[in-house]
Amino acid sequence: MIDREQIGIRIAVLRKKAGLSQQALADKLGVSAQAVSKWEGGKNLPDIDMFRELAWLFHMTIDSIVEGDLQFVQKSGQKALPASVEALFPDAERRRFLGSLSTYCTEAELDGMARELARGNLEFSIQAGIARMEGGALQEEKRVSIPASILGENTLRETAPYFAKALGEMTGNTEPGLRRMAELMCCPECGEALSMECGEDDTIYFACKGGHRYDVTDGVVYFGSREIPGELWSLYMRNYQDYLREQRHPGNPRYQMGAVPCSEVRWQSIKKLRPRVILDMACGTCNGLKYDLQRINWPCLVIMTDVSHRVLKYNKRYFSEEMANPYVDIVCLACDCARLPIRNGCIDMVVSNGGFESMQSKMMEGFREAYRVLKPGGHAVYNISIVADHASENTKKWEHLYNSLDESYSLHETLFDIGEWEAVCRETGYSSTETKEIYGELPAPEGDVFPFENEIMQWMGEYLCVSEK
Repeated sequence: MIDREQIGIRIAVLRKKAGLSQQALADKLGVSAQAVSKWEGGKNLPDIDMFRELAWLFHMTIDSIVEGDLQFVQKSGQKALPASVEALFPDAERRRFLGSLSTYCTEAELDGMARELARGNLEFSIQAGIARMEGGALQEEKRVSIPASILGENTLRETAPYFAKALGEMTGNTEPGLRRMAELMCCPECGEALSMECGEDDTIYFACKGGHRYDVTDGVVYFGSREIPGELWSLYMRNYQDYLREQRHPGNPRYQMGAVPCSEVRWQSIKKLRPRVILDMACGTCNGLKYDLQRINWPCLVIMTDVSHRVLKYNKRYFSEEMANPYVDIVCLACDCARLPIRNGCIDMVVSNGGFESMQSKMMEGFREAYRVLKPGGHAVYNISIVADHASENTKKWEHLYNSLDESYSLHETLFDIGEWEAVCRETGYSSTETKEIYGELPAPEGDVFPFENEIMQWMGEYLCVSEK
């Protein structure tokens, strides 16, 4: 029988060991302080998702919290130090520090880092400051340097991704995600594995045994893709300032409708599944995943794919400079998303914020590609435009107006209702698809003129789908 009171005591012990107040723990979990208080008082139990969050946050198993084993348990994602690294350091403090970085570094990086530390060529510390103010003006300031080797477990856990990121930049490794990406890629021409190479002029490129080469240009792996004829939408972004205006634009209010916005519903699915590798399909300016990138707090590789090298180049800069997240490595692939340069079954999650639909005539090819690259048990999390009911007068009117548009609008061949789309998911091979309506179809206009010049599918309803392979 579950003992609520004892579970509450364990949660309180773990919280205090982590140096967190009830409010601070509530903020990390996205719940109220009152909810945490009720857990610790034995009045309520966290739901299974909250138990998962608590276990991850405190580096425990769920069983440890429920059944009472409070010994520290390493997460499965953490790696043991290589023997060559441990041999260099008899002192536990530096081994403990290097262990905190192991999740974010390869064995070769750890080995190189350990040798530099042993030679006295590297020092890791945290800078802290004290400022004396009078009348709002700085009067005196004192800074101290705290060696990383003496930091506590919780502080190490929080600071490790920052140390790893900064070290990579110092050693010239400004693209740590590219090495991880190399393990996942294959040549779109011949299907051979791609390996990362460095040219004599320090340029980075990917090549296969078949002799095909793909350069990394402006931080983007370029596979020679071109935008759809007549749809060169990125050309209105003449420079990075134009791109920033697009990023900061509030967007169409229609796409922000719903009792719970689509972005929040999508994030809850991502947070629950905690994927380590996310592929953003036909990402454009990444306005969908942007909301999630700010909140990811676990080691994660995010792969942005789009046909436009220009947009991805700006994405790379924007998300590195203005929305950097130390837990996230970003790789950009300028490629045909209907023929991804990615191996079968190696991606944890595919996300799409209108990306499948933006592929227009290649929409279904892109949807099948997403299935191909997913691991068994992996998930596709995406939104899709849906009509209410082909038999209803409202939908019939909209379909008539929509089909009256000329070819310059790049119409979609098929408009799905939710039942038809669920059938498509089954036919593609997905074992299950959960759907949630975000908002419904608009009332049709009275006249015979289609009312939208841009974003012509905004009259349709929107669903958020989670399809499991």
